[in-house]
Amino acid sequence: YLYPPIIRMRNTFFEPGSRSEEEVFEGIDFGYLCADLRGGQAQLNASFQVGIQEAYEIVDGELGRPVTDLSISGIATDSLFKIEAVSREEFSFGAGRCGKGQEAFIADGGPNIRFGKGGITFGGRG
Repeated sequence: YLYPPIIRMRNTFFEPGSRSEEEVFEGIDFGYLCADLRGGQAQLNASFQVGIQEAYEIVDGELGRPVTDLSISGIATDSLFKIEAVSREEFSFGAGRCGKGQEAFIADGGPNIRFGKGGITFGGRG
């Protein structure tokens, strides 16, 4: 216990669900597939903001063009209740560090997850 506890990133994983990847994208008129996350923050009220390194448009249920300069935000406790579908495919895995003056190793991973309206806010699209 080298440092006092603070709010920070943690190891976060989602288990695979029951839907195929096609079923997860089905019915999405317009949305984004966030394929690689880079850097973020969380607050005591469960609000979060995460930069997206790699993303693609989803148009009429199909993957579209790559998107740059995208970020997502929301309230974690609200977002979890907006999950509509989870794919059964193998999941991605990412490892990194959380800074805040006391570097800690963290990791995340999971299958593709579809959030309903209001689950996540997108911004900074380029």
